[in-house]
Amino acid sequence: MSAPAAPRRLLPASPSIEHLRKQAKRLAKDETLKLSVAQHRLAQSYGFVNWAALVRAAGAPRSPLALAAAAADEAAVAALLAGGASVDGAPDDDASPLFLVCDSEASAERRLAVAARLLDAGAFPRGGGPNGMTPLHAAARRGPAALVELLLRRGALFWQGDDKGLRPHDYAREGAPIDRERILYLTADGPKIEDAGFRAAVAAIQAGDASALSALLDARPSLLSERAIEPELGAKGYFSDPMLFWFVANNPAFVQQSPPNIVEIANLMIARGVAQRDLDYALELTMTNGLMAKAQQIALTEALVDAGAVASRQAILMALGHEQRDVVAWLVARGRPLGAVAAAGLGQVDALPGFLQVASADQKAEALAMAVINHQIEAVRLCLEAGADATRFMPVHAHSTPLHNAALHGDLEIMKLLIAAGARTDAVDTLWRGTPLDWAIHGKQAAAEAHLRGLQGG
Repeated sequence: MSAPAAPRRLLPASPSIEHLRKQAKRLAKDETLKLSVAQHRLAQSYGFVNWAALVRAAGAPRSPLALAAAAADEAAVAALLAGGASVDGAPDDDASPLFLVCDSEASAERRLAVAARLLDAGAFPRGGGPNGMTPLHAAARRGPAALVELLLRRGALFWQGDDKGLRPHDYAREGAPIDRERILYLTADGPKIEDAGFRAAVAAIQAGDASALSALLDARPSLLSERAIEPELGAKGYFSDPMLFWFVANNPAFVQQSPPNIVEIANLMIARGVAQRDLDYALELTMTNGLMAKAQQIALTEALVDAGAVASRQAILMALGHEQRDVVAWLVARGRPLGAVAAAGLGQVDALPGFLQVASADQKAEALAMAVINHQIEAVRLCLEAGADATRFMPVHAHSTPLHNAALHGDLEIMKLLIAAGARTDAVDTLWRGTPLDWAIHGKQAAAEAHLRGLQGG
């Protein structure tokens, strides 16, 4: 005889969504559950299939477009959009229409059609869900793979975490989505390398296994001139379709630490013939790797430069754009010309005015950005006095302005200099759609937040 089912809890006459959220958090804490699991369990205890259904029943306000999207009603969504409804929903919606359709229990075909229509209308793919979730989190949790691929092609980020740092891959791994294995593949960290020989060579580099790498290159010398071509899933990143030699830089950090003999590994490959463009790009990747131990970063940089790698203007920008001043200073000491950009980023204010005198408008803007990123207050002042445009988007982290960066890091004096020079406090970044105030809040910079709110009179 089966055990009797647990009695369903009844919602009060006037349910409070905030009270339900607190209940879920308390359940998560008491039973050491992930919040999403606790929410699901709480919803089922009230007789609802999931948390979203419980929240709806509790009276969370939703706009007509949000309701139509949650139901995956394509005709209603199309009509509402044609009538001027905001594609990202109303301010009081508990989630964006795109998130709601990705999290809907409607058929995969209907959800995919509505998601495509919303994205075509400009829906934001990198936010809009509860607890920091994105539409990609919901799609990874439910499937199908075609929906995950659609979101990735339209700007969703596989590495974006929720409020707990959980990525879409985590949601797919812990759930049972349609096309689970394909979704796990699409949302996994690192390049999508399907060639077994290439993968084995990458593993040997990351392990510092010179013998294994030598054997693989002996058997297949072409590995040094081949690319690992990845699936077409939106815009290419800086490590897309990688060459084998790029992996010596461990940037992105696919392994926690580079092997201690990474210089030996690099030299082993260089001796067999590495193209100039790959030497140069591996140098740029090494220079921008802020997670590599400084001594190891300099040693690998030296090995690459000795092999003929050239630090391009872009490499200097990228290194200083990631606050890698030591390696840039090493290159300058080694004989690379200083210039306005390096002088600004390194805070060499005695030399900077002379470079700025002959710099173009683009070079002044680049120098200003590097001074801001590297917290060089006097260099910022000199760049602005030389006419650098404080409103321009930066050459590195190009979705944002210098004021966004200064606000994120709480560089109040730099913020004041930029604002006095005309930097716009209402500028919206192109990746997260945030203002400098939003960035200050995200960075938990109370003084920067207060200053920006004061300028807005709020």
